[in-house]
Amino acid sequence: MAKTGDEGSLGTAEGAVMGRAAHALHADPPVLADTWAVYLLDEDTQALVRDPAYADKPMEWGDFDTSPLFALNVGSLRYAEDEVERCVRDGIDQYVILGAGFDTFALRRGDLSDGLRVYEVDHPDVQALKRERIARAKATPVALPTFVPVDFESTRMSDGLEASHFDPRRSSVFSWMNTIPYLSESATKATLREIAALMAPASRIVLNYSCIVPLSDEQSAYLQTLQGKVSQSGEPLKSRFEPQAFEALLTDVGFAIIEHATEQDLYLRYFQGRADGLNPSVPARLIVAERRS
Repeated sequence: MAKTGDEGSLGTAEGAVMGRAAHALHADPPVLADTWAVYLLDEDTQALVRDPAYADKPMEWGDFDTSPLFALNVGSLRYAEDEVERCVRDGIDQYVILGAGFDTFALRRGDLSDGLRVYEVDHPDVQALKRERIARAKATPVALPTFVPVDFESTRMSDGLEASHFDPRRSSVFSWMNTIPYLSESATKATLREIAALMAPASRIVLNYSCIVPLSDEQSAYLQTLQGKVSQSGEPLKSRFEPQAFEALLTDVGFAIIEHATEQDLYLRYFQGRADGLNPSVPARLIVAERRS
């Protein structure tokens, strides 16, 4: 949940929203139909992304193929949305998105907006840029999230949520996707403790993380190249966890594991049989956990 980019852009978050926009416009079918992503881009970039010739461009980083990482990221967002839908059916009416960046859930999920209040937690500069782009967009969002500006250098997440009228006495669902690898192990542990302290019993969290597991030679080489790329861009990967250790961490702060899925599970659920060959083959784990009483 660190700030990325500068006053005019969001660093890797900017590339992520371009990728989701292109995927929603050109993939058949998209794993995540993020129909609002394109409206968060400036006009010149929108025109570029709408061109069918651009369909595969977000997957390229020089000569490095980022499609496995993109598949993991977009598949994880779909995984989170599916869990949020289940939580809404069970009566949960508060949804907190950590490190929201240019997430568009609240802007497009009108089917859930009547009974669900969405809170987006992120750096104030990131949120200011996002709000500016929403205001300039040539589309009307079905709803706006409650923006919770939190500079983690000076503000606790709990203080920000308290000021936003989030009700810790009612059950909620939190998502924390595609962010943990950029945080230190200590920061991740501290944040999980804070989340658990904010949650009423029967609340849920859905998250993903980079895992320490046996790797093929191809996976090892891919991850080494990826680390070099993101380090050069100023956003290095900082943490990986052994799956059993991550489960123990969640258990220690008060969660019960509901599901602990692999990238292969993600492939079987959302990517199997795709004509474009998109495959989330980067080693990762996805967890749904429930706050114990």
